[in-house]
Amino acid sequence: MKNYVLEVNNSLKSNFFEHAYSPFMILNVNMDFVDVNNAAVDVLGINKQNFIGKNLLDICPYLKKTDRFNSYKKVIETGISIGFDNLLFKKDNIEYTFFVKAFKVGDYLGIATLDVTSSTGTIAALKSTQASLKDVNFNLEKKNQELEDYSYATAHDLRAPLTNMKSLLNMVLKSNPTSSEFATIIEKMQIVTKLMCDKIRALNQVIAVKSTFSELKDELVFSDILYLIKLSHSEEIIESRAIIKEDFLSCSKIVYNRFQLESVLENLMSNALKYKHPSRILSIKIATKEINGKIHLTFKDNGIGFNQKLVGKIFGLFKRLHTHVDGLGIGLYIMNSIINENGGKIDVTSEVDKGTEFRIQF
Repeated sequence: MKNYVLEVNNSLKSNFFEHAYSPFMILNVNMDFVDVNNAAVDVLGINKQNFIGKNLLDICPYLKKTDRFNSYKKVIETGISIGFDNLLFKKDNIEYTFFVKAFKVGDYLGIATLDVTSSTGTIAALKSTQASLKDVNFNLEKKNQELEDYSYATAHDLRAPLTNMKSLLNMVLKSNPTSSEFATIIEKMQIVTKLMCDKIRALNQVIAVKSTFSELKDELVFSDILYLIKLSHSEEIIESRAIIKEDFLSCSKIVYNRFQLESVLENLMSNALKYKHPSRILSIKIATKEINGKIHLTFKDNGIGFNQKLVGKIFGLFKRLHTHVDGLGIGLYIMNSIINENGGKIDVTSEVDKGTEFRIQF
């Protein structure tokens, strides 16, 4: 094999060549391998010593008498580079897609590749999504329009008068009414109007979530979605010194509506942070696994917990078990609606002063 090993210019053996993420190969005029980088060894699964001196057809016999093989030879003859798009390569029953560029390097043939497997899948998914959007039927569009109309009416026709009332009450308070009894009544009215405004805003949020139930789903990565959720709660996480452990090794992806999955994880994270135990550091454990074709997620914290007998009430609209922190009681209602609408289910186990565990089957 040493007879095949040739002296190659030092620039070709640079760190860029050896440590590049993409497979690079150098062949001589006879299509024998002169050198390959580590990425090529990893992709093809062949020891580097078994590469050097081997002919391209020994490694890739399917190229024999193909236009691509002949094109490689012409590159050395003419010095004109060529490229190939969407070349398929199968390893361990997994199909990869590569862009390939062949070019002349001195008296040798250089081949550089780029793994575009994930990009190809994304493009195909986008095309599929575009085609599916065209098939949305008239009844679904009408239903969504009705929801939007109702949301608009709620937001403007109901909320506007309440906002005006709230402003008027503020004006009365600023005018320093002489009667302390009158001032007390006004203050209570102010609290009530604020609560009404907040609940209307919450109803709009519920409507917004429910309007996504007919929308398309994508392949999502759990760690990517959780990263965004942690980013939005970064200040609370840092202040509470919360320890968040995640394990998505058994099941890293799910086909789901992005907005809905974000809403589920957002409400779980928000609840854990909101109801953390005052005398210990918050610990959150999140894990996924697949059981009988169903994806399961567990979300466990060591917060203040609640009485297990009340578990049936936590998913009700505007239902709250703890009143020492701000909230309206819509988060778990929204989460439960999303899971049920998609054919899943939620089980909850909790113990006062010990913590809570949510088990979701998507």
